[in-house]
Amino acid sequence: MALAVANGGYSTGLTAGATVAVWWTVVIALAVGAWPRSRVPGAAVGGGACLAALAAWTAISIGWASDASGAFVEVVRALGYLGVFVLVAIASPRASARAWLGGLALGLVVVAGLALVSRFEPSFAGDENLGNFLPAAAGRLSYPIGYWNGLAAAMAAAILLLVWLGGHARAAWLRAVAVAAIPLPILVIYLASSRGGVAAGVAGLAVLLGVGPARARMFAGGLMGGVGGVLLASLASRKHELIDALGNSVAASQGDQMLALTIAVVVAVGLLRFLVDDWLERVQVPSRLTRGVAVATVLAVIVGILASNPSARWAEFKQVGALETQSTYVAAHLSSGRGSGRYQFWSTALDAFEAHPVDGIGAGGYEAYWDVHGSLVMPVRNAHSLFIETMAELGVVGLVLVLGFLGFSAVSGCRRGPTRSRGATLGAVLAVFAAGVVSAAIDWTWELPACFGLVVVSAGLLAGPGTLEPEAAFGAELQAVNGRRGRGLTARPRFGLGIATLLVGWAAIWAGGILFLTEVRLGDSRQAASARDLGAAAQDARDAIEIQPWAAGPRLQLALVEELGGDLRAANRELGEAIQRAPDNWQLWFVRARLDVKSGNVGGARRALKRARQLNPRAPFLSQ
Repeated sequence: MALAVANGGYSTGLTAGATVAVWWTVVIALAVGAWPRSRVPGAAVGGGACLAALAAWTAISIGWASDASGAFVEVVRALGYLGVFVLVAIASPRASARAWLGGLALGLVVVAGLALVSRFEPSFAGDENLGNFLPAAAGRLSYPIGYWNGLAAAMAAAILLLVWLGGHARAAWLRAVAVAAIPLPILVIYLASSRGGVAAGVAGLAVLLGVGPARARMFAGGLMGGVGGVLLASLASRKHELIDALGNSVAASQGDQMLALTIAVVVAVGLLRFLVDDWLERVQVPSRLTRGVAVATVLAVIVGILASNPSARWAEFKQVGALETQSTYVAAHLSSGRGSGRYQFWSTALDAFEAHPVDGIGAGGYEAYWDVHGSLVMPVRNAHSLFIETMAELGVVGLVLVLGFLGFSAVSGCRRGPTRSRGATLGAVLAVFAAGVVSAAIDWTWELPACFGLVVVSAGLLAGPGTLEPEAAFGAELQAVNGRRGRGLTARPRFGLGIATLLVGWAAIWAGGILFLTEVRLGDSRQAASARDLGAAAQDARDAIEIQPWAAGPRLQLALVEELGGDLRAANRELGEAIQRAPDNWQLWFVRARLDVKSGNVGGARRALKRARQLNPRAPFLSQ
């Protein structure tokens, strides 16, 4: 919830602060002996080692990255996810995954409620400013995470957890409440017009229902909630002013209507699930029928793909441009087969990988590479795929490490027997994990901790002790502890592993602290400059430079402050230092052209503008 309402945790300062906080928790708990709560399995050690190696390789790539400060941000991000993974692995006793999943479900339902209220009630703080800089997406719901596909990815996980709870919660009223809440995230995905969210949800449901157990109960609850969600989406589709987020009196009236209808549908679905609870508890589906349905579903999917004319669908996926339709953008986009530029984003990233297959172009370098080699007239920061962007920026080495991290968790979860898991807990974790991986494969959820954090938590549960079955008896556990040192509930991790974790933790705290303090000083400098306190603004910028001397951002900020103060020579000097640290950043060269014009250096301005055009040849304002 906290990450969601903070724009998904996207900001650099929040990422750095969260990294420091998580690792301080881990380091203190290890130092005082409070954790680990259970012996850390080998799969968790392997997954953590891959993620730690990814952070190290990202740090090494600073040596050839186009912007050292951008690469350093990615180092801190990877260390932050590693901290969450380690935290889940050492803080979870055996068979504790149900508590984690219950907490995630509760938080995600609250996020769904906040998202819907922001659309139904215009006075609620929402994302009304989204359309100011991205008009085509003005109608797509993105609050509170700040990105519609990121919000939908989180809602896909919410649906999976609610379907699971609807079949396996320990009380009838809890099962009914879980099913009653399913229409909320479905309606959010519709209002976000996210095909990626739909794909993630479908993939997760296939895993959840495929591994079971008690598929009939989960399917029945999911069907009830799904019908309710589809009904709400159908009703909302007729309220065009509300869907397009126009913010006028008609939209406000339609929002009130949809709020009342949503409450009515939720209550009705919950009552229905409660009334049929006893009957559903007695339903037993023969395994032969289950296998038959699974085979028929797979065949139906294959036939549907073949009948859809794949070549035509692929050609449509590669198309870009405005949708020509009379319906609302939300509905038209949801039914469209276009890739919204993903084919172009991925192609450019693969070109970068082809040019640097082993080491990549350096962490955080895709944006600069796109500016030079991209094929669309639009700014793009991410390649919209964790795996393809990793190939571009970190080469095959980075891709292997990402796949290793995810692979250890996936294999560990499958080997633990999800079909035999008590309460289908293991299947639910696998479903959330699968949905998150699908989202990361087709979007930039890696940069949104509120979204990819779900993958990391589920990975920690799959590889750690949280999804292991409880010991048969506490006496047997105690005997194992006393008889074999280093094993059992109160055992300490191997000494070398503990020391390595502490060392990584201290490194992560240092890196996160450096980044956090830099962002704080830069924020203070911008505020002081806005208040025309140029002395304080310059000092804050110099403090940021001392904290992170390899970064271009603090020196650019100092150059802008010096420009405001009229000291063009000092501004040019600091800007030159910034350009040395990020030579492929066209914006720095554009600022250099402006400073040269003010200084009367017309030749220098022309050379700087020419370089800016070389680094961003499709920018309309640079070509004029």
